Amino acid sequence: MPEQPSHVVDRIETKAAKVAERDRVAHQAWSELHESIQARDEKTERLKALRLAKQLERRE
Repeated sequence: MPEQPSHVVDRIETKAAKVAERDRVAHQAWSELHESIQARDEKTERLKALRLAKQLERRE
């Protein structure tokens, strides 16, 4: 199989680097989103527990 010209190899390497960078950025964004959702859910649970405790306290 004949060797590819250097400009073709450079283009292939550049494209692969761009794809890898895009994947890295996407993974980071999804991770940040997941952390944000988890923090929101934990806060919601904590506030719900406080509200329920307050309601029980009022009943007694």
